[in-house]
Amino acid sequence: MKTTKHKKNWEAYCKTSHNNMCANIGDWGKPDHFRPITRTFYINVFDCASINHLGLISEEAINNPTERTHDHCLSPQFIGRMVMDNPKIYLDNYDNFKRIFWLGCSTITVTKKENTSLSLLTVNDGYDYKVHVPTNLKYNHLDIKLYERVGSFWKNSIPIKSNIIDVPQELLDYEKRFLVN
Repeated sequence: MKTTKHKKNWEAYCKTSHNNMCANIGDWGKPDHFRPITRTFYINVFDCASINHLGLISEEAINNPTERTHDHCLSPQFIGRMVMDNPKIYLDNYDNFKRIFWLGCSTITVTKKENTSLSLLTVNDGYDYKVHVPTNLKYNHLDIKLYERVGSFWKNSIPIKSNIIDVPQELLDYEKRFLVN
């Protein structure tokens, strides 16, 4: 029997994530529940694969195609925390949730090594969350040069003017309370 590969329906993952987070709002604020609840958001975003790829790639990833991976540039688990800390904005209004879920699916192609370095800019031990560099500045901070795909192939990519990525202001405002020096 021949199987057909279907493109994942990101909206089904979004709705499932919304339902999960609504069901867990009563446990939000209990430290032992921070990580499990935010992981449900992350896992649903992750399972959407690269549905919202931004068309950006690092210079290193252009030069090392076998080392490529997708970086969720807006830290979906952190977005899950923002959602749970602001249920009236995101859980009571599904359109707002859907918008932020879609943004959480944003990815940039980088090398595995760069992805690890980017992940070290935040600390999430399940209780404390620390942000060492604001989301919009993290590629610039690590001197990861970003290129934009032109056409169908990465080899035709051109450098972007700035390695400062677009991030929703609501996310930047929220993460300020977690910034450490």
